[in-house]
Amino acid sequence: MNLTEIADGYIGYTEGPNNDTTFGKWYKLNHQPWCAMSASKIFHEAGMIKAVAPKTNPKGFASCDQWLKYLTANNQLVPIGQAQRGDIVFFQFDSDAQPDHVGIVRYHNTKLKYMNVWEGNTSDNKKGSQSNGDGFYLKRRKYDTIMAVARPTSIGTGKK
Repeated sequence: MNLTEIADGYIGYTEGPNNDTTFGKWYKLNHQPWCAMSASKIFHEAGMIKAVAPKTNPKGFASCDQWLKYLTANNQLVPIGQAQRGDIVFFQFDSDAQPDHVGIVRYHNTKLKYMNVWEGNTSDNKKGSQSNGDGFYLKRRKYDTIMAVARPTSIGTGKK
């Protein structure tokens, strides 16, 4: 299965009590915030983890901040307006300097300046927590919530 099919298959997944998730169990870090773990697992299942994480992290990342730092140091950031399906998008919902949340771009509308993003550990509506919710959903996000976008490298070439 490809990345799109895998991510679509998780839409509607909900966590158990205290962040009990399939993603946390897979990462061996259950009962923790799991947005980065869900995105990492999707890339892993698609056979693309090497395009977004170093060999020393064979399961990707559990931390948005560490993941963004790695992708930045690896020159994988792209302008928000150039985001495309399969890119990793980091969100900023508060006023600190650290990413609050991460997801994977499904669709990008440059004219209306929004993206549809597969996201884990978010709520299914605007009322609940956007960075510590209860499930995996396809969310529509405006540019003003986006902190950074990173492009997976082409496996084996080291190029974007």
